Amino acid sequence: MKATLIVLFSGLLLCGCSQKQATPTRPAIDLVEAGKDSTWDGSSVLQVAKRDGRSLQGIRFVQKRLDGVENTVTADTGKISSGSVQNPADNNCVTIILYKGHVQSVKESATFEEMSITLQR
Repeated sequence: MKATLIVLFSGLLLCGCSQKQATPTRPAIDLVEAGKDSTWDGSSVLQVAKRDGRSLQGIRFVQKRLDGVENTVTADTGKISSGSVQNPADNNCVTIILYKGHVQSVKESATFEEMSITLQR
């Protein structure tokens, strides 16, 4: 089951920051606001209940795959930072470390202590 989840959610880890886009004026990290949905990669939605600086609470991330299937990740808390592992200076990306969460797909469900996702606007 772990191997399946690793493959299933590798898209979460690799879903952004590889393509260059025109740089918008507002950094991607500013798009993450408490109580508001933010759209990433055209089809993924991030929701946070509370944000205090880099700290996040009540996190819900829904990724819609190309085949229409949705994967949902929820976490109690998290930390957000600009950029990606490959390019920490990339203002079009954010990296979020999620703590004490749950992953749900159509066929599987699992919990985790820590998970990192990188999102591109």
